[in-house]
Amino acid sequence: MKWVRKILKGVSLTAAMFVFQACYGPMEDYYDTKVTFHVVAEDTGEPLQDVRIWAQELNYSDSADIGNQRHIAEYTDGNGFATVWTYDEIIRYSFEDKDSLYVPVDTIINPAKYDTVEIVLHKLD
Repeated sequence: MKWVRKILKGVSLTAAMFVFQACYGPMEDYYDTKVTFHVVAEDTGEPLQDVRIWAQELNYSDSADIGNQRHIAEYTDGNGFATVWTYDEIIRYSFEDKDSLYVPVDTIINPAKYDTVEIVLHKLD
């Protein structure tokens, strides 16, 4: 009779662990795609540091409508590179330098298709 109790304890513990895993499970990886931007100046070809990268998700109910959730994704480093982790979706990116010496640039890309995207900023006249 003791071995039946041990089997029932093992089965109930296994069932409890299964329910816990099914309900709470491992955390979902929200940011599974990364894209690296290399931002350079058009006139010199030099990399630009501290360029602010804004990101907006497209609203899938109407592809022409850009969502209202605009957030800072990243700043470029001293070599002009910034890596942004995103969803595997099409996102609109905006690039603005901190001193407003360059024309801001907007682009829409699918980050799953590109590892590194070069962005060229044109100097204001």
